[in-house]
Amino acid sequence: MNDDTFSQISASLETAYALHQRAMDASISGITIADTSLEGMPLTYINQAFAHITGYDVDAVLGRNCRFLQGEDRLQPELDVLREALNAGRSCRVTLRNYRRDGTLFINELSMSPIYGRDGQLTHFVGIQNDVTELHQARQALIQKQIVLESTVRELRETQMMLVHAERMNALGQMVAGIAHEINNPLSFVTSNLHSLNDILRNVFSAYDELESLVRQSPYPETKQRAGDLRVQSEIDYAVSDIDDLVRASIEGLQRMKGIVQGLRTFARLDEAEFKVASIRECVTSALMIAGGELGGRITVNLDIDDVPPIYCCPAELNQVFLNLIVNAAQSMPERGTIDILAEDSDSRIVISVKDSGLGMPPHVLTNLFTPFFTTKPAGVGVGLGLAIAHKIITERHKGTIQVQSELGKGTVFQITLPKDIRR
Repeated sequence: MNDDTFSQISASLETAYALHQRAMDASISGITIADTSLEGMPLTYINQAFAHITGYDVDAVLGRNCRFLQGEDRLQPELDVLREALNAGRSCRVTLRNYRRDGTLFINELSMSPIYGRDGQLTHFVGIQNDVTELHQARQALIQKQIVLESTVRELRETQMMLVHAERMNALGQMVAGIAHEINNPLSFVTSNLHSLNDILRNVFSAYDELESLVRQSPYPETKQRAGDLRVQSEIDYAVSDIDDLVRASIEGLQRMKGIVQGLRTFARLDEAEFKVASIRECVTSALMIAGGELGGRITVNLDIDDVPPIYCCPAELNQVFLNLIVNAAQSMPERGTIDILAEDSDSRIVISVKDSGLGMPPHVLTNLFTPFFTTKPAGVGVGLGLAIAHKIITERHKGTIQVQSELGKGTVFQITLPKDIRR
C-alpha cells in the first residue's frame, strides 16, 4: 500500500467517523455505550442529548455505571427486568425513574441492546434514552381524569337509582294512602252495621219468642199448631244458634282486611319518623305480609327472631330490604321450598340471616349482585335496583354490613349486621 492509498483510506475513515459522531450528536435521544468487558460495565460513550437530558457532562459520566441516575430510588420493579436482560445478554425496554444532576426527577424510557464481537462474545450494550416525563404526566393526568369520570358516572348511577327508588316509594305511599282511605271508610260502616244488625236480629228473635209464647196461650189449637210449623219451616232455632257465629266470622274477616290495610301502612311507614327505635320482628313480619302473594302456599317460612331487642333504625327502609330479600328468595324457588329467617343478639349489633333452599347463584352473578341496574331477570320483570338499594340502605344509611354466600344448587344466604344504635 503506497502513501497515497493510505492517505485516502485514512481520510475516508475520518470522514465516516466525523459523520457518525455528528449523527450521534444530532439525535434527540440520549445514546450511551457501556463496556461489558470492564468491571462494573462502565459507560465509554455518551452523546450530547444524554448530557442535555441528565445535566451531566462527559467528564462526570464516562467510567461510571449508569445506575447513578437512579440515586437512592432503587426499589423499582422494572430494574429487575433490566438486570435480567443485562445478565442474559438480550435486549429490553423499561421505564425508570431517574434523576438529573440538579436532583430533579425525570421519567426515562430506556432501550438496551447487546453488541457482539466477530467471535460471538458480548462486548458492549448500547442504550437509547428518551425523556418521557411530559408524556408520563399526561398519562397520569388522564388516569386521574378517568378515575374522576368513573366516580362521577358511579355517583350519577347511584343518584339515578335513588331517584327511581324515591319515585317508586312516593307512588307506593300515595297508593297506600288511597287504599287506606277507600277501604277504611266502608270497613268502618260495614263493621258498625254488622253490630247493629246483630242487635236488631236479637231483638227480632226476642220479640218472636214473646209472640210465640202468646200464641201458645191461645185457646185455638190450630193457631198453636200453625205457629209451631212456622218455627220449624223457617228454621228459627238454627238461625238463632248460628247468627252469633255468622256475625263473629264476618267481623273477623273485616278485621283481617283492616289488618291488611294497616300492614300496608306499616310497611310504607307513612305516619312515622324516619329514624326511631323499632322492632326487627315487626319489620320482617310486615315484609312477609306484603310478600304473601309471592310466597303463596308453596314456600315455608321459618322465623327465629324473637330474642333480639329493638334497634334505632329507619323501619321503612329495613322493610324494603327484607321485602327484597324475601321476594328474591321466593323467586329462586320455582316450585316448593323454605326460607329461614334468623336474628341474633351480638353485643352492640344484631345479625340477621335470610337463607333459602333455592337454585343458588354462579360466581359472576355474585360479583355484580349489588351493582345498580344489574339483573338476571327478563326485561320487564326487574330493573336491577332492589339489592343495590338494599346494600346502600344497610351500609350507608345504617352503617352495617350485608354479605352473601351462594352456590348453584345449594341455595343462598344473606347475612346482615346492624348496629343497635348508629348514634353511638
